[in-house]
Amino acid sequence: MEKDKDYKILSIDGGGIKGLYSAVILAEFEEKYGKLSNHFDLICGTSTGGIIALGIAAGIPAKDIVNFYISEGHKIFPYKSSRQRLWGFIKQAVLSSKYSDTQLKDALKKVFGNMTLSECETNVLIPVSNITTGLPRIIKNDHHPDLTLDNRHSLVEVALSTTAAPTYFPIQSISTMPNPEHQFADGGLYANNPALHGIQEAYRFYINHKDSEYKSFTLLSISTLHENFAYKKKLKVLHRSLILWNKNLISLMMDLQSVSTHFHIKYLNQSLKGHYIRIESEPISKGESKLIELDNASSKSIDILVSKGKEASVKWIDSPDIQKFFSNPK
Repeated sequence: MEKDKDYKILSIDGGGIKGLYSAVILAEFEEKYGKLSNHFDLICGTSTGGIIALGIAAGIPAKDIVNFYISEGHKIFPYKSSRQRLWGFIKQAVLSSKYSDTQLKDALKKVFGNMTLSECETNVLIPVSNITTGLPRIIKNDHHPDLTLDNRHSLVEVALSTTAAPTYFPIQSISTMPNPEHQFADGGLYANNPALHGIQEAYRFYINHKDSEYKSFTLLSISTLHENFAYKKKLKVLHRSLILWNKNLISLMMDLQSVSTHFHIKYLNQSLKGHYIRIESEPISKGESKLIELDNASSKSIDILVSKGKEASVKWIDSPDIQKFFSNPK
């Protein structure tokens, strides 16, 4: 057994259709370095990042995941015109979740079929929120003798649960859970950036354990494309209602969580001494920011997400920091 190996982790943020940005980066990396599931010991993903993580862990080519967003995004998020989006917001605010999960479920079935977590080619970790218990729940394949709960879950059920963003998609149940009456919502409520959970998993089960080949970790964390939420001018209305916050509230919370986790890991890593790389959001203009939303799947939005993903990949793909993740396949 080889000693002093690094436990390699890939982590992908949540962010709705903005996950296309992350998927494009990973597809470019896969084109150059080969199948991603061969290069990582654990793949973590929340919400839209959970869809990407499940796909990569299952051995699905990253370019097929990119095509999933491009071909199915406008069906999953159908409100594209300003009038349609206004109706969607009214529906979301006072009537029901903004979207049905029917189109998302159908699209996921096209990608995952009837695959279960037991069929993944590498370890996978997906945060969901158990709203029955009010506690976080991490779904993962049974990659260690202490883990026996999740292998039989279908990838479609897990993906639907981690993407069930409140007010956007309906609450989900997973039929094969130990308690089938438990219900779940988006893992982004507490772990929009699941990278820290990946580190915890590595140290809990592998790093520096007796007879373990792993002595440290490498972590590649991929952001989604962030909207520009900084209010450059002082807000005049301080008692802001849901309507005044509008779409910004949930997106702002998710982006702040992701950035906060990044800062936590940077600080912890001064002691842990792992190899940590975070590919952040590319800068976007004020005009582009108006088109980049969790659920804006218009053709202009899709084009920006693809273009920015390719820009980021060009910056990083030949970096020695990135090559470290791909130099020694499993």
